Amino acid sequence: MWTIAVLSLFLSPPARDEKALRDAFQKEIRAKDAAKRVEAAKTLAGAKEEETIALLAGHLKDAAKEVQLAVAETLEGAEDSGGAAIKPLAAVLVDKKADPDVRLACAKALAKAKYKADPTAAMIQAISTISNEEKHLFKFGSDATKVLNKFAGEDFGEGKLTPGLWEKWWAENKEKLKKEDEAKLAEYKKSRKK
Repeated sequence: MWTIAVLSLFLSPPARDEKALRDAFQKEIRAKDAAKRVEAAKTLAGAKEEETIALLAGHLKDAAKEVQLAVAETLEGAEDSGGAAIKPLAAVLVDKKADPDVRLACAKALAKAKYKADPTAAMIQAISTISNEEKHLFKFGSDATKVLNKFAGEDFGEGKLTPGLWEKWWAENKEKLKKEDEAKLAEYKKSRKK
């Protein structure tokens, strides 16, 4: 007769050794071939440990666009309870020199964050700093606005006035979001001490 404990051994996925994955990643991410670096980034899919997530996020500035995209997409699927990827993702999102596809991938990864203040601020900054002369960024701005709408639970459309409306909303809501994030982070840190 099979017991529940024995069945759970077969039904539960084996525990991942993230330290071993990090060690392998650190070697593989140095490959000259961008495709190998992309594969290295993908090996960290589903990461949960802050050290793993921070290590991966450090490669958002890889020389190859496809590696940057792979890193952002892998971070989107990570369980970043401590928010280790937020600042690196936000930095790329607001960097007008970064590729728009990479910036949008960073916005999508930020939209999975457990914390709201810094991702929201970065998304608003990204859409608010697009000038009329930067027509090549209009599609990015529209797509990033859609991500922001869903993430923040608001929708101010996608017109010329949208960035200003978001900035006004942010001025009215940022303190509340920051306090909520501080409470979540404190709870997370408290749970790690147990």
